[in-house]
Amino acid sequence: MFKSLGVLVAGIFVGAVAMEVIRKVCPEALDQVYGRTREIASGARDAFQRGYEGVASSQEAPGPQA
Repeated sequence: MFKSLGVLVAGIFVGAVAMEVIRKVCPEALDQVYGRTREIASGARDAFQRGYEGVASSQEAPGPQA
């Protein structure tokens, strides 16, 4: 258990150091990646919103039937 936790913490540390090195070496490439990530996240958010609105509108009660 502790060995797995140690490997996890070491992996996070190595990843953070690698990101800082990449940020220093080629910041424009990192900006492009961030831009693409924002576009994907925005598209996913919009798709979720459209799906939610579609479900919410289809579940509206038509009223009591006699």
